[in-house]
Amino acid sequence: MKIANVASTAEEEIAGRLSAARDQWEAHVDPGGVIVGALLFAASLTPSLLPRDWLFQGVVAGISGGTGYTVGVFLHWLWEAFLQRRFNEPMGRGRRKALGLLEKLQIKLALSDRGMSKLKNGLEIGFVTAVILALLVWVSFAVRWQQELAHLMDAEAYTAAEFLLVLPIGIGLWALIVMAGKGLLWLIEALEDGPVGRRLGGVTRPLFAWLAVGMALLFLVDTVVPGTVVSATERVFSVRDQEIREDLKQPQVPERSGSPQSPNKWEDLGAFGTRFVGLGLYKDELEALTGRPSKEPIRVYASLKNGAEDTDTARAQSVVEELKRTGAKNREALLVVPATGTGWVNPTAAQAFELMFDGDSAIASAQYSYLPSGVQFIADQQRVEDAGEALVSTVVDWWHTLPENDRPKLYVYGESLGTNAGSGAFSGVRDIVSSVDGLLWVGPPNSNKLWHDLVDRRDPGSPQVSAEYAGGLNVRFAENSDEIWRWRREEDLNARAGWHHPRILFIQHPSDPVVWWSPSLIAKEPDWLKEPAGFDRSPSMSWIPFVTFWQVTMDLPVAANVPNGHGHNYGNSVLDGMLAMVGGRDFNPQRAEELREQLDEAMESQGPEKEVGVDNG
Repeated sequence: MKIANVASTAEEEIAGRLSAARDQWEAHVDPGGVIVGALLFAASLTPSLLPRDWLFQGVVAGISGGTGYTVGVFLHWLWEAFLQRRFNEPMGRGRRKALGLLEKLQIKLALSDRGMSKLKNGLEIGFVTAVILALLVWVSFAVRWQQELAHLMDAEAYTAAEFLLVLPIGIGLWALIVMAGKGLLWLIEALEDGPVGRRLGGVTRPLFAWLAVGMALLFLVDTVVPGTVVSATERVFSVRDQEIREDLKQPQVPERSGSPQSPNKWEDLGAFGTRFVGLGLYKDELEALTGRPSKEPIRVYASLKNGAEDTDTARAQSVVEELKRTGAKNREALLVVPATGTGWVNPTAAQAFELMFDGDSAIASAQYSYLPSGVQFIADQQRVEDAGEALVSTVVDWWHTLPENDRPKLYVYGESLGTNAGSGAFSGVRDIVSSVDGLLWVGPPNSNKLWHDLVDRRDPGSPQVSAEYAGGLNVRFAENSDEIWRWRREEDLNARAGWHHPRILFIQHPSDPVVWWSPSLIAKEPDWLKEPAGFDRSPSMSWIPFVTFWQVTMDLPVAANVPNGHGHNYGNSVLDGMLAMVGGRDFNPQRAEELREQLDEAMESQGPEKEVGVDNG
């Protein structure tokens, strides 16, 4: 009987605590929630990787405030449900005395329940108003950090008046998150009082309600939302993939896919395939620009509609057949470019490669998805690696069938998600060195397995943002073009500083959120934030649990919307990277400057590299 009573009491206590947790959130304003939420709201205004406009900063602040409120409510409930009793046990006499004084005060004031409610409401309003005013002052101060970041990148700087719009956006989103939380608790209460809940007794009743809502949320976040986003995005972008830019014309030379001589038809190449084969200077245009004899550049591409079967291997084989048809085996250099999500190939990188070799080159790429890189990253990262492995491996296998002393130099270039595609083809550095003549990866995502492995195993003492691996013998990491040319100067001064071929080069800006974003930012400070700030990262940036994760997450959508040479916008640094990867006599400052001027002029007639409304990696 005693055991049954103890069990019943325990069940009642657990049920009471779960009920208290619900009541804690349903209160008008929880002071603990407001305090923690305000602290995280303020912390989110500290500098991140990129300068943000008031809208994005408001979203980051609102999410941080709403999350902080949730944490604060939980801590308040934890204190009242479990810790307060133990803390007050040794001070029971003092506590009783304090409660007695409070009762006397209430009697003395002769306050009715209605009067107490009004007082409570007034205190809540005053408390919230004071917090908002404090945040207003903090926002006015935080704009200086945004101006500092803008100055580092030569970007637009917002005035204090413009940046004050952060406050209404952030507070509004914070309020929506709190309302959503209250809605979930209303649902929990409804389940407790529903037909199923009424049949259950004791602790089972509230536990059932909490678990049911928790499992539904998990299913929604883990399955329904991603699946809906992916399917809806695929429908939209599969239609957009058929939209060929109006200024593009079908190539008429046989050296390009989509020409009348190519089995890969122009209208089948899609929006991004036609951009790749339709842009770029032709032989006569190259000669007019450089004043040197040129060959007709080869550009081959396979879209999702090309190939004998709807497989990555079939599309890769289609690319090889196009290389054979166009005579790519007789060119000086061949570049394989695993594309980004939708099949986009950076036009600046392609044009730079062709200028370097005066058109005596071939570039090959293939599409593997309709989805933009961000959605593809969420939907299926393995799909990216499988497609890249099929493309690179198939081309490399064909290339190895050619006479070793009479075949083009073979290079691999990848940008953003394209680097993940490329990494799928290689097991490690030894595999790369034995397979190709050079590799350049620009802005690799933090999820790139090969990049991550090399950075984790970097030489002791070298920073994560500019890692050194095995003394830089074959693999090097550069913050920007300046670091690449520093290596070149060191080669002139010290023969031991030589960089061996084949060369593997990663270019990664300290301010690029694509490179540095990781779920681990939620709870762990990364090495790159412990190290001195790079050339374009604010030295004022510091790691704050959860907040830094949301800051860098919100940097991702605007990662390329910054001036060249910062964030995820690598501009002409791809030219310097290619010169370094290839090496030889062209890897010198004078040749680089000449090519840079020619590249700028060539790109003026090809439209923007980063196009608004399309996937640019």
